[in-house]
Amino acid sequence: MHQGTVLWCKKIEFPLPAFTGTNFSGMTQNKIKTLTNKYYLTIIYQIIIFYLGGFFMKGTKFNSRIVFVLVLLVLLSSFTTLSFSKTRISLKSASSASTYYAFSVGMSKAIMNGAPDIDVIVEESLGSVANVKESKTRENFVFTSTVSNILKALKEEGKFEEGGYEKIRTLWPIPGIVMHWLVREDSGIETFKELVGKPFIPGGLGSSGEAITLELFESMEILDEVQIKKVSLKEAVDAVKNRKVVGFATSSPPPSPMVVELSSSTQIRLLSLEDEDFAKFKEKNPVFTRFIILPNTYPNIDYPVKSFSNPVGTYAISDLPEEIAYKITKAFWENRKIMEDMHPFGKFLNMEDVVKLGAPLHLGALKYYKEIGMDIPDSLIPKN
Repeated sequence: MHQGTVLWCKKIEFPLPAFTGTNFSGMTQNKIKTLTNKYYLTIIYQIIIFYLGGFFMKGTKFNSRIVFVLVLLVLLSSFTTLSFSKTRISLKSASSASTYYAFSVGMSKAIMNGAPDIDVIVEESLGSVANVKESKTRENFVFTSTVSNILKALKEEGKFEEGGYEKIRTLWPIPGIVMHWLVREDSGIETFKELVGKPFIPGGLGSSGEAITLELFESMEILDEVQIKKVSLKEAVDAVKNRKVVGFATSSPPPSPMVVELSSSTQIRLLSLEDEDFAKFKEKNPVFTRFIILPNTYPNIDYPVKSFSNPVGTYAISDLPEEIAYKITKAFWENRKIMEDMHPFGKFLNMEDVVKLGAPLHLGALKYYKEIGMDIPDSLIPKN
């Protein structure tokens, strides 16, 4: 290091980071991480200035160097502020192997295209049960869930009996799930009753599909007699191929990538749910509706399959700032073609389905829907 630089180093003290003395008590990890990133970026800038100043200002008067450094500091401080001006939100979706994960990637692109000051990070998830539970502890958190889970959470029932979900708010609907129950063709199983005594994966661990299948089996009085295997959805395809289980359940709009993959290499059968069994299940789950999976939706499945569907929505917590909720809702709908281009079921997006999602609207979403002239039932307007 040359003499001019050494002299500069002795005479000038670098400014301390802006958050010196900040009380970190009660801060979220995201806030602390942002402050830490700013700190290290500031240090890097100061080092750059230190060397550039010593190199370019050698031989000039010391006061001129001070002016030069101060100007650079002001410029770089402005740049730092701009670099961190974006708001980051997390979008919790589903397993990366699922249709919903791919669709969530499309949602993130649509939002960031329409709201460039917002970064959306798509996160993989065990499923909507886990998403709903996580919503109680996350900040700037958006998540997908079936309506049945939202209703149970608000009523403190089932897996949500611990309560604390009253802050859940609706943002927008996405196409609903359709249950698929498949078995190996060579298992000889053709009905749900024939699953008794057999190893079966009811859905991805912690997923909505798992919860629905277990409840269905209970209503059919076979839950205690089926060998339930609890694993992640990623393991299900291999488990069927390797004959570790006779089949598995998955909840996804058809065509489901997992079912397509398995049916292309293994002879499978999709089980149909008889009307009597569906009616009994629907007594406690009125939001579910009949759905017929059409013939030839999947390779070698040339017959119609009786199933049911469950509405799905995108939600947040009331703590999400109103302006952010407004921006992402507006960006989602105004850039929906991005999602339609990413997956066929994006074409089934229907704004009117927002009234079916079980929770009051977020104030930011409410602002957008009112802005475009949509009629909002009183039941969807939050009381607080």
